[in-house]
Amino acid sequence: MNTTNQEQIRDTILRVLGDVVPNADTQSIVPDISFHDQLELDSIDFLRLMMGLEKELNVTIFDFDYPKLSTLTGCERYLNERLMSAA
Repeated sequence: MNTTNQEQIRDTILRVLGDVVPNADTQSIVPDISFHDQLELDSIDFLRLMMGLEKELNVTIFDFDYPKLSTLTGCERYLNERLMSAA
């Protein structure tokens, strides 16, 4: 995947995360620390994040894969793979 697409995925994740947690400083997210630990994201907010990413990127995120998406790095990796396999 090229850099532009990676940046688009990251921008989408951060935008949706900002919609779910409006007071979050999404620009200071540490990529390898869980969203829960950084933003106190509860299970409902996490589900809203997953649904928002599915809608924005037109991908299916399986519930058994949710643990893979607990960090920014994990989200980017997972969504990159899902988008590449759909192409």
